[in-house]
Amino acid sequence: MIGFRIKEARTKRKRSQQWLAAEVGVTQASACSWEQGKTDPTTENLSRIALALRISYDWLATGRGNPELSYVPVQLEATEPQLSSDQKELLELYQSLTKSRRETLLLFLKAFATK
Repeated sequence: MIGFRIKEARTKRKRSQQWLAAEVGVTQASACSWEQGKTDPTTENLSRIALALRISYDWLATGRGNPELSYVPVQLEATEPQLSSDQKELLELYQSLTKSRRETLLLFLKAFATK
């Protein structure tokens, strides 16, 4: 069942339904309804869920295969800069925010940096 796989991936990543809903662009009630098996997400929303939770679309949609993404592009791996502990902490905090809060934070930082 798709709802079970959504909930499994979300809780494994320690994310809330509210966070997932904001990432996908739906209400928390929709995310709850998916997880309870009352409704299924659209194909577009399935894709957004997979992207937000960093899981395989195929596994999410069918239950077959590995839930984890099966590859990491070599170019990204090779060119990934080494981050300081402060940068890593900032990135983790940023990623824990909802999409709208990230947008607000970026606006603030852009304004702050130009002063």
